[in-house]
Amino acid sequence: MAKRKIQVVALLICAGFLSGDLRAATPSLRGEDSLARQVEADWVAQERRWNRTPDSPQAVREALQRAERLLADLERALPETELEPEAATLRGLHVAVDAVDHMASEQRLALYTRLRWTTRNLSLKNPLLAGKPLVFMKRHRFVSQMLHEYLGYFYDYGDVAGGGVFVLENPGRSFQTRDLIAGRLPRGNYTTLALSYDGGTVYFAYAERAAEKPDFYSPQRRCFHLYAVGADGSHLRALTAGPEDDFDPCPLPDGGLAFMSTRRGGFGRCHNPWEPLPAYTLHRMNADGSGVRTLSWHETNEWHPAVLNDGRIVYSRWDYVDRSAANFHGLWTTHSDGSNPAVLFGNYTLRINACFQPHAIPGSDKILFVAGAHHADVGGSLVIVDPKRIALERGSGEDSFDAIESLTPEVTYPEANGWPTSWFHGPWPLSENHFLVAFSFETLPGMSSGENRDTRTGLYYFDRFGNLELLYRDADASCMYPIPLEPRPSPPRRVNPPAEELTDEGEFVLSDVQQSLFPLPAGRTVQQLRIFQVLPKTHTHVANQPRLGYANAESARMLLGTVPVEADGSAYFRVPARKPIYFQAVDADGRAVQTMRSVTYLQPGEQRGCVGCHERPGTVVANRALLALRRPPSTITPGPAGTRPLSFPLLVQPVLDRHCVRCHDGQAGLGKSPLALTGQVQDEFTRSYLNLKPSVRWNEWGGASLNEITTRPGRCGADQSPLTQVLADANHGPPLRLPEEDLRRIYLWLDANAPFYGTYTEPERMAQLRGEPVPPPAVQ
Repeated sequence: MAKRKIQVVALLICAGFLSGDLRAATPSLRGEDSLARQVEADWVAQERRWNRTPDSPQAVREALQRAERLLADLERALPETELEPEAATLRGLHVAVDAVDHMASEQRLALYTRLRWTTRNLSLKNPLLAGKPLVFMKRHRFVSQMLHEYLGYFYDYGDVAGGGVFVLENPGRSFQTRDLIAGRLPRGNYTTLALSYDGGTVYFAYAERAAEKPDFYSPQRRCFHLYAVGADGSHLRALTAGPEDDFDPCPLPDGGLAFMSTRRGGFGRCHNPWEPLPAYTLHRMNADGSGVRTLSWHETNEWHPAVLNDGRIVYSRWDYVDRSAANFHGLWTTHSDGSNPAVLFGNYTLRINACFQPHAIPGSDKILFVAGAHHADVGGSLVIVDPKRIALERGSGEDSFDAIESLTPEVTYPEANGWPTSWFHGPWPLSENHFLVAFSFETLPGMSSGENRDTRTGLYYFDRFGNLELLYRDADASCMYPIPLEPRPSPPRRVNPPAEELTDEGEFVLSDVQQSLFPLPAGRTVQQLRIFQVLPKTHTHVANQPRLGYANAESARMLLGTVPVEADGSAYFRVPARKPIYFQAVDADGRAVQTMRSVTYLQPGEQRGCVGCHERPGTVVANRALLALRRPPSTITPGPAGTRPLSFPLLVQPVLDRHCVRCHDGQAGLGKSPLALTGQVQDEFTRSYLNLKPSVRWNEWGGASLNEITTRPGRCGADQSPLTQVLADANHGPPLRLPEEDLRRIYLWLDANAPFYGTYTEPERMAQLRGEPVPPPAVQ
């Protein structure tokens, strides 16, 4: 049999299948020797990823398998006659591949090379790609983490400049490009690219470099701003200006443009002194740059808006209310007017750190995204999520990975599972099987990956069969964001309510608070909802400066108040619009049964319904009349003193003074306790606050957290804190019989994550330390 196979190979060599001009099957590459050499060198680099060479038998066999799968897929889209040259070649080479173990090394290499050229020609015949120019961007990135990548200030800090917006005229067959900017902008940096639905306008973000490096807080610091240019290079213009960073342009079906901006104000809560990082969230404007308004009132950062096939916006949100600051960058959706923000995937898992750069797949409900890292620049592994399969695991409450498909399992999910030695960026789905991508053979750069260089990406065609074909590369810059330069269908347009109908409030309807992924504890009927507002960090960007309480890098907050829950579990109430809020379900004793670890908000005039309290995805409202809808919406009943914003000296210390200090005054004597609970100032807190710490439990970013990912009903702050048991202990010194109002104050404080301060500014903190009330912060 071996002799027979060798004879077959000899016949194939004589027939020219394994020798001669291996690029003859791709006539358009004749004369493009530089491109051909780079393509073949790229194949060698691809095999190196698998720790082998192109002449290895396994490399040859897999090359044939990928080619045959691609051929079978394309046969459903193209006439058989158009694919016959490649099909005939593959039929002829199939016999040779069967004999690959008996070939000499040079014969295997010739076979591999012929297979790859044949596959490449198939790829370039794909009607989703063939004959279509690509618009793309050349970039130089500031290397640290994804938070820095879109802030112009850091590019001065790193002295990184260069790039531009280009068109690749004949992808895969030529490296010829057309410069859309052509020197019309000064020295600067480029990031994020988008194309209008009619294919006529290219949008991008650009930041001019400063002659001198201004301080971040200087009004002279440089920022990214949005620009537009015609696809033919005409009519280059700036759409935004000013002291805020604007980036991530996203054309909307209604003719507007969504984007990310720092205009909402505030900082993240976990940053180092050297990295002032403002929060940026979702905004929108008219196509000419007018009519800018905030869509997202989330209190930390968001990224990468794109429009789904049903017209909604999908984007990434960093969601760390009382949770880890290095995880939970999940996919969220919203309407184009900012209403109905809703989690999609990735908010309840540590197995993927970040879900970046989502894009709807044409002709599909599925969404392509990049599984990335927190402590690195944007990039990672390619993943598809199927919204129909999204679910939370019943046992853990975490995101079920049954909803996702890893297209590139050889690229580990960065940071969550280590650091990949190759990575993808800016994917553009052509279909569920075919994609345009940026790709690098080197380690993902970033603060924690160990790679401090901007490892370059090239532009590639990629398919789910494993084929990866170089389209363009520049040795001096990363090439990113490949987009076919052609019109594409616009998704449905959402009609927004006219401005005159809007108010400063919105309305929530809760159907049944008992609808929960984990059952609420028996015997604890929910009677109220607490409504907390999270206050964005202001005045300082440094983690724990100022420290608010026990928890690490936590949010300031205030209790807006409570609303009633009816006997059937329903509630109907008004809340202020444009405020990041979260809810707690509270029992008859005033203790939280369940609490949110995220925020939501309403647009002015918005009416929104909730099914339950952390219910399963896909849960629908029961077909019944809700008791809460038989009356007008509830207005919020304010909480006690010391809750707007939260203040330990005003909320809790008066209770301690009335009931505890007589024994816990720090003095020696009969019936006295050495545990002082007086309001005497100690360091930046009080003796009572510091001494209660061993008896309190809270959620945070760090090992002290009660619950790392999700909250279990019946395990909130007042439930878990030993202080609650002390207050209920009949044998505790003189029997404690706190009035209900005072017990509720303690429970409220424990459930609110036990903060001391509710504000970030030094004058207001000093007022709170003295036990004085302060007004709610101006920036909310």
